[in-house]
Amino acid sequence: MEYASLHRQWLLYSPLSLQFEADDIEIYKWLKSFKPDGLIVPNSRKNLRNILHLKVPIIIHRNLKERIPGWPAIIGNGPAIGKMAADHFMTRGFKFYGYYIHKNVVPMRERAQSFAGCLKDSGFPVSAIVYPRSENLSTWNQEINTLADWLKSLPKPAAIMAGDDILAVNILRACGIAKLLVPQQIAVLGINNTRTICETQIPRISSVALGYRRAGFEAARLLDKMMNGEVRPAEQIITIEPNTVVARQSTDFTTIEDDEIARAMNFIRHHSTGLLQVADVAEQVGLSINSLQKRFKKTVGCSVALEIKRNCIDKIADMLVNSNLSITDIASSIGFSQANHISRYFRKFKGMTPLAYRKKYGTRTTT
Repeated sequence: MEYASLHRQWLLYSPLSLQFEADDIEIYKWLKSFKPDGLIVPNSRKNLRNILHLKVPIIIHRNLKERIPGWPAIIGNGPAIGKMAADHFMTRGFKFYGYYIHKNVVPMRERAQSFAGCLKDSGFPVSAIVYPRSENLSTWNQEINTLADWLKSLPKPAAIMAGDDILAVNILRACGIAKLLVPQQIAVLGINNTRTICETQIPRISSVALGYRRAGFEAARLLDKMMNGEVRPAEQIITIEPNTVVARQSTDFTTIEDDEIARAMNFIRHHSTGLLQVADVAEQVGLSINSLQKRFKKTVGCSVALEIKRNCIDKIADMLVNSNLSITDIASSIGFSQANHISRYFRKFKGMTPLAYRKKYGTRTTT
């Protein structure tokens, strides 16, 4: 929609009344009679092969199954998503991990493989529970009860990556049945950052935010070129990249045995700005600066100053992607007096300027 409003007077159609699997034949009939100029189609459609023979430019959104070779496609960056989830948990000091996915959803499998691989490379064991997709309430109830039993069997505290935000909700339900505390015993991380899901749960769910809107914009740009004959259909890839982890209550827990360092981590997480100093953290937890520095480095593996910077960068990245605030306004809200200061700071950690980051991952190219 954003691309269409900026570049072309397109008429956008989605057969919402025909969106369910049972209506695949009707969708194909509708498309055949409607004769669209171009299509973006999820590869879960049972009649996809017939749709691909409609002789119109098509981009396939691979949302469930394996990619079909030879066609332009929108694909999630599973390795990057899984790594971001693993890094989020590891910075919180967890030692026990697991993931919960549905095995017939290919993107979930890719995320889980990357998640487990990153953790195993760092020396952590990973447990898994994998299900076929539930089709009715009775199997869903059975799944939740089995999930509860699995969660009870894990060493605590454990960090669990869900295949998406809906499965993260299932984990919360199962924790309720098993009488497990979230995040103190089970920390839960979803994927997609669907705010209507993540922010309506108790506790609110942390989630990996993905660049769907940017991918949609780039897919529209490619489809435009295909419809105008500027490019030939080929195996061009539009990648859905992870933007950042939006941390909420479900992972707001640090499993650090050193109480003062755990409190320091929590204080940094909630108060990091360009104005926060190591001395402020030391005063908050009742340690000398020297003692804090030594114990923090030993426990967390990095300096206090670096952890403050990491948290600042996460906040900046989130605002760049999920708001239309100018770089100057973002700099001011994080405690930087000038935008050029934030640019140097951001580039050091992300390898690109804030504006370049917004162009790559944000919804549109704003200032």
